[in-house]
Amino acid sequence: MYNAFDFLFFLGTLLGVMAVGFWTGRQEKKSVSGYFRGGNQLPWYAIGFSIVAAGISSEQFVGEMGYAYKLGMPVVNWEWLVFPALSVLLWIFVPLYVRHGITTMPEYLQKRFGPHTRTIYAYLSTVSYIFVNFALVFYTGGYALEQMWGLDRLWAVWGLALLTGLYTVYGGLSAVAWTSSLQCILLLGGGLYVFFSGMCAIQWDFRAMLGEGQQAHLAVPADHPEVPWPALIILALSTNPWYYAANQYINQRCLAARDEWHAKMGVLFAGGLQLLIPLATCFPAMAYRVIQPALSDHNAAYPALVAAFVPVGLRGLVAAAIVGAIMSTISGLVNSTSTIVTLDIVRRGVGRDWSEERLVRVGRWSGAAALLIGALFAPVVMRWESLFRYAQDIWAPMAAPVVVVFLAGALWEKADRRGANCCLWLALFTVPLTLTKSLLADRGIHFLPENLENPMVLAGAVSLASWALMAVFSLVRSWAAALALAALGWGLIGLIAVQSPAATALLLAAVMGLTVGWPLVRRKAPAAALWDRSMLQTPGQRPWYGNLSFWWGLFAGVLGFLYFLFW
Repeated sequence: MYNAFDFLFFLGTLLGVMAVGFWTGRQEKKSVSGYFRGGNQLPWYAIGFSIVAAGISSEQFVGEMGYAYKLGMPVVNWEWLVFPALSVLLWIFVPLYVRHGITTMPEYLQKRFGPHTRTIYAYLSTVSYIFVNFALVFYTGGYALEQMWGLDRLWAVWGLALLTGLYTVYGGLSAVAWTSSLQCILLLGGGLYVFFSGMCAIQWDFRAMLGEGQQAHLAVPADHPEVPWPALIILALSTNPWYYAANQYINQRCLAARDEWHAKMGVLFAGGLQLLIPLATCFPAMAYRVIQPALSDHNAAYPALVAAFVPVGLRGLVAAAIVGAIMSTISGLVNSTSTIVTLDIVRRGVGRDWSEERLVRVGRWSGAAALLIGALFAPVVMRWESLFRYAQDIWAPMAAPVVVVFLAGALWEKADRRGANCCLWLALFTVPLTLTKSLLADRGIHFLPENLENPMVLAGAVSLASWALMAVFSLVRSWAAALALAALGWGLIGLIAVQSPAATALLLAAVMGLTVGWPLVRRKAPAAALWDRSMLQTPGQRPWYGNLSFWWGLFAGVLGFLYFLFW
């Protein structure tokens, strides 16, 4: 399947990425600021490329590609519905984090709610990175390399993890950001090449590529078995805001920006690139479905379409794209995990008086340990029918309470630590609940009502329950009264979710709209760790092409046109 030219291209790319990682990280490895924040020297384009590279992994090339082969255009919503989340990050959280000198997401929660809240979220983030993110990229990456190269999946990914870990552990965030930029260009190039090759193979028959019936449309009915429209609304308003606005893995790039404008422009650049992502992660599989409509294992769609569309001699480019996706994800996870463990757990405990060099060493060792544990946990992912669904099953319910904590903390001055801590404990509880639900479902045992079996609908109910927790425990001082009111609210929310996922999604949309919209109108006076309207303005003068509102409006307009076209 691959010839010597393919192998040389693949090997050259691998060595080039490692060289960039060691070179860019050589000056930033001794200080805490340099290692964990890149010395605050990242420009907007490196931030944008790095955010996209962090968001695209072997999960997309293997799992999402297989999901698109099966379902068609509805899966594209996963990429294009990031607009609300990126807007929240751009206009609310980037200025809030930058102006308060935030290094980690748990650190912001301490400024707003106190040290206990910071500790809970630090452990929650670390656990989710190791047992969800690491495990997913390890397994999907190994699966892809096994299908494409015939390598043993575990040995192949262990080798990549070792090579990626070397420059990431050595160079810190600078190495991650610059190598991710290179890898983003590579993986977009490889993905787009496969798309164009596939369209040529089917003679550019867009109608055939889109498929028939529901497969050809972004809009989905409320009774769709896997992606009903209420689930997509919940995805846009709950899971995506967590992923982009409250996630160290993504935001660490923004926190290392040269200034606030570079951080915001990086987010907008990532949004523009996001419009192209389905061309690399969804449409190729839809084109392959025209040629082979009866693939037995849809997770094997990407390796199969590479064999069908890409000629021998150029498959090294595509293999390099897969490897780049794996390496960029691993490097980002290593750095984010080590940052949180070092700064939010160790330095606040036994490392209060440790030197910066010693803390950097702790960061290196903690990142290496996270790699090891995540790899060992990877075989658990094999229990899921769809690799892409594994992430959704775990992330969606866990993310919902976290979004409530961050949005309430930033926008509602009456939110306090009791409400925040209750929400974070609920987030922790959802992880064993989701795992138990999925493992029992394999044996035909379902203990949740039918509507709540969908992880997005479950996340919507959890999100509304979290808003009830935040409101009740922030406003009611008596624990007994608060518990009674919370139980009453949960009962009502559960009834709504069981009876009508659509009502759940619309109610969540109303709550989120009120939460964000009201402060945009009313919050004018600056306050510690709270957002105010002055943060809509970015310090400094820029020419018209540096106007953030212009690019945001263009982003919104293009996305609106795409939804009109494919609705």
